[in-house]
Amino acid sequence: MILVLLGVCVVLPLAVYFFVLAQLNRRRHPVMVSGIWDFAGVLFALSGFLLLGGPFIMATLNQDWRDFWLRSPFRSSEGLSEEWWYLRLGLWALYFAVIFVGSIFLLRGRSQATSIYNVDQDTLDQALSQALDRLHLDWRRAGQLLHIGGPALSDGQAAPETAIVTPSQLGVEDRRLKIEGRGSSMEDRSDESGSGFEAGSASSTLEPRSMPEPENRSREKTRLEVNPFPAMCHVTLQWSRGDRLKRREIEAELAKLLGDVESPYNPAARWLMSVAGILMGVVSFGLLLLVLFVVFAALQTF
Repeated sequence: MILVLLGVCVVLPLAVYFFVLAQLNRRRHPVMVSGIWDFAGVLFALSGFLLLGGPFIMATLNQDWRDFWLRSPFRSSEGLSEEWWYLRLGLWALYFAVIFVGSIFLLRGRSQATSIYNVDQDTLDQALSQALDRLHLDWRRAGQLLHIGGPALSDGQAAPETAIVTPSQLGVEDRRLKIEGRGSSMEDRSDESGSGFEAGSASSTLEPRSMPEPENRSREKTRLEVNPFPAMCHVTLQWSRGDRLKRREIEAELAKLLGDVESPYNPAARWLMSVAGILMGVVSFGLLLLVLFVVFAALQTF
């Protein structure tokens, strides 16, 4: 019964975590989650093992060590058992202290990250470029790194809004332009539509720009690293320790833009839901065994 109960307590948080991930990846629009809450979910998933599985393993090892010391012919006749119990309590205290301090340290490290679920990199690049331009920020890109300077909303006016074009919408627009381009009479209109679309997409792609720099503009630069994970339709934004107000305004503007974007097809949602279903099946089977153990034990007492 102890082993079955331990297995249920370890697997149940994992099942809940995978179920929540599956729901996030099934949303119609991208979802932004702070790095602290994202890693808090990981800690919750491992809480069963960290709080119960680890102490159970330590208790098993301590039992073997205690039997070894009690049966060893080299041990002293007095005082060793008491010293061993003190050592055992010290090991338990050290174990939980390491878990607590390590969790706080990792949570603080994840405070500089932002996780975006259910988004592809091209759509995020367009939304991020528009957010930076609408806030009138100086920025430049080098690979996956963006260097952002200047205070947000320095001149108090936002840039004109530009629609975000996803890859699927781009293919539909290209086919429409080809159809309109058939025939000499439609050729001029096709050219005008094409030039307008190219201008709109050029303004929404992630290309470096430089805005006029006012005299009171801050020289502090914020470094942003974009880490995509295409298989999971997931992108992580890693921020440098800089202007927090600038980061909050960029993320707020980015969330508004992503709220109008349709999420791409994400096969990870089905995989995560399958894993969650399997784990919940294991938990249900374990609970059924516990009920049967209790019922049989009660019948034996009568």
